[in-house]
Amino acid sequence: MKIFNHCPSCGSDAISFDGRKRFYCKDCRFTYFHNVAAAAAAVLEYDQRIVLVRRRREPCSGMLDLPGGFIDRNESAEDGIKREIREELGIELGTIRYLTSCSNVYEYKGVPYSTCDLFFHSRLEAPPASFDKSEIEELVLLKPSDIRDDQLAFESSKACLSLFKDSKVF
Repeated sequence: MKIFNHCPSCGSDAISFDGRKRFYCKDCRFTYFHNVAAAAAAVLEYDQRIVLVRRRREPCSGMLDLPGGFIDRNESAEDGIKREIREELGIELGTIRYLTSCSNVYEYKGVPYSTCDLFFHSRLEAPPASFDKSEIEELVLLKPSDIRDDQLAFESSKACLSLFKDSKVF
């Protein structure tokens, strides 16, 4: 992974990467840790179907995904997923239940971000009536048995949905 060609502090090309997360400038001793980013997604259940979104933007434009997004600074995972669902689908989540976490890689503009994706479950009384058209191409409601891995954008969502199906939550 190469994020920097030159040190952001002194401009030197003596910046090195440890192969894991640490960037270090040998000239000025600038250190940058490219740590894991936290994200949250929701398995929203309505009428024994799962609410999926078709991604409008890269990465994975056109693929299906669980609704959610990155957790903001000073925000809990629970507050983050509720905010993301409010922003993306225009609904307020009631009771949410933590399901699992999975590691993932989210590549954005050529930079691979390692993420820890936290998944939650909530039952809806009605399907979402609208969605953020700048981020979402369409809403798709599918029975868990009809969701194929090759339709899903991210490995973490595949792992979560596999676990969800196996747990016999329905």
